[in-house]
Amino acid sequence: MRLLILLLWLLSQPLLAAETREIELSSGESVPLTVFPGKGGDRLLLWLPSEFGLSPRQHATAEALAAQGVTVWLPDLHAAWFLAPGRYSLNGVPPQAIAELLARAAESGRKVFVMAPGRSVGLALRALRRYQQSGRDTAAIRGLIAIGPRLFRRTPQGGEATEFLPVVDASNLPIFILQPRNAGGFWGAREVIERLQAGGAPVFVRVLPGVRDAFNRREDTTAAEEETTRRLPAMVLEAMRQLDPLGGLPARAVPLAGEDAAPEAAKGGSLLRPRSPPEAAPPLRLPGLDGRTIDLSDARGKVVLVNFWATWCPPCVEEIPSLQRLYRARRDQGLEILAVEVGESPEQVRAFLADKPVDFPVLLDPDGKALAAWGVHAFPTTFVLDRRHRIRFGGFGAFEWDRPEVMETLDRLLGEPACDDTQPCIQRPRESR
Repeated sequence: MRLLILLLWLLSQPLLAAETREIELSSGESVPLTVFPGKGGDRLLLWLPSEFGLSPRQHATAEALAAQGVTVWLPDLHAAWFLAPGRYSLNGVPPQAIAELLARAAESGRKVFVMAPGRSVGLALRALRRYQQSGRDTAAIRGLIAIGPRLFRRTPQGGEATEFLPVVDASNLPIFILQPRNAGGFWGAREVIERLQAGGAPVFVRVLPGVRDAFNRREDTTAAEEETTRRLPAMVLEAMRQLDPLGGLPARAVPLAGEDAAPEAAKGGSLLRPRSPPEAAPPLRLPGLDGRTIDLSDARGKVVLVNFWATWCPPCVEEIPSLQRLYRARRDQGLEILAVEVGESPEQVRAFLADKPVDFPVLLDPDGKALAAWGVHAFPTTFVLDRRHRIRFGGFGAFEWDRPEVMETLDRLLGEPACDDTQPCIQRPRESR
């Protein structure tokens, strides 16, 4: 409590002076660096930016850490490589360059920790592996603090098999994960941890309740996210205390099976990506918001949209009105929508929907079991099932469900025969609209 009071007081004080410098790399790039000197301390934090760049909100955290003796380096990777901030933008940064930044940090004589958010965690892992292979003093690098790691080689599109970055299975360094609870990555965190551990990495985890990914750099923050950001310096210090006794990076890297690789940029186009060949949908039986149990099999013979969402997810909220318009326009032709809310209580969901009335059923998946069975890794994720309840389309992201081209695709499914192995095909004529 005393530490928290001290940190809150420090955050209320005038900003400490930060230094601006540049580091010239052997490859010729010049990396702009904002340095917050930690007076009298023996630790240095190399804080990699997210793929969306640095945020001024990071400065208060860096200042609070500097006040505790931790020197903080904030490199501007986008400026160094002339990259436009955005998803997958850091694919343009060579891991070897980050390994060289680590070497420069180690020359300070301090114990060096790396911190990275989201997809930047993959870049950090690849850079740390190269540092291990360089023959430098690995004990100088004490470990990685990963905030909401996103370590997919490619983000699964609605039920697709997961494929992680190859380095995930070949990392043996100490890792401390700060995992936001209100994030798609929370539900897949166990698999990430198990794969890291299988490669030899000691892994510590702290779940951050009530906050989303990028909670410490968002502009649309909630009160819980503001509070967690204020507590972030204390959490980073605790992570350092957990990692430090492990003695730094192992001297040898784990063998890497196959080729090292960066994340693949998501392919553009419509959310309605065909599933080929179509496959039978998993079972779905959950309590509804109205208290009755809802079973997918009860909608036999209907085209069904199974939509996984959460109240804290802005894109999920964004698509609710178009889902409602679609439902009203096509339910009489045999369309059903099952909206599966993941991770929250009935009271929370009812309160959220109080000013967003919907006619379609809302199902509750508080422990994420249905999410896991359907292979969901991002919100919102939607599956489009034909009348035989085969998955015909699937993907993630907010969507305007009543756009003409989407309606045409759904109308084609609504016009298909309703049949399966137990009943004859019956061609359903289209009704006039």
